[in-house]
Amino acid sequence: MEILLQILIGFVPAVIGFLAARSIARTRLVLRYGFLRVLLGPYGRVQIVTPSIEVAEFAYAKDGCRLTSRGPRNVLFMPMAEARAIAQLTDLLRKINRKAAIELVTAGAQDPRMPIFSIGGPNVNAYSAGVLAAGFPDFRLEHPQAARARWGGMAFEAQYNAADELVRDHGFVFVTRTTRQAPCVVLCGVFAFGSAMAVEALAAAGRQSPLAALFRSGEKGFVAVEGRVIGLDTVDVTVEVCRVLPAG
Repeated sequence: MEILLQILIGFVPAVIGFLAARSIARTRLVLRYGFLRVLLGPYGRVQIVTPSIEVAEFAYAKDGCRLTSRGPRNVLFMPMAEARAIAQLTDLLRKINRKAAIELVTAGAQDPRMPIFSIGGPNVNAYSAGVLAAGFPDFRLEHPQAARARWGGMAFEAQYNAADELVRDHGFVFVTRTTRQAPCVVLCGVFAFGSAMAVEALAAAGRQSPLAALFRSGEKGFVAVEGRVIGLDTVDVTVEVCRVLPAG
């Protein structure tokens, strides 16, 4: 009995230490991402509008033969980098509020009464296209005719290497409100890697960063980021521009 008691006595401080460490880690997380908690505040649901590309048919190889597949119209495709962005954003939102319901919806199925994060630009996401056309008419995405985007007097040019691989991309964060005044954030890029960079910048933002200040303000805003692309990875993502914009 004495041995069991000694084991319990030794076990209690370990449990207390573990719980204290978890509490401290949780507190740091809440403080770091307080700017997103302020934005999402009283809402119990968050929607992520996914990019989608309708592919009528595609070719693939099997047993040395080239085949063509036709899929149902509701089987949609999206760029892999933007799929990764959705996963990272979902993970971030769950860290901020573990009780919130996070819903993946397609353009046209969103509820304007709830916060919306829209992934992907006008070429792959009709909801993003509508938000940008209505609220950010100065922004122009010139892809696929050119590898650049423009906002105001600034140009954001993507870069390729000699092997025709993308090596630098730009991402954008547009902060506004839905027609029912719920928070609305569009995250996109010149190419799909830029969408992933936009989410990475959001996840990496510190409490005192201009990006965090923009979200805390509750104002309309525009953020541009850039980063390098190595294979399928994005690295060295930095914020280029962070502006609060006039409402309207």
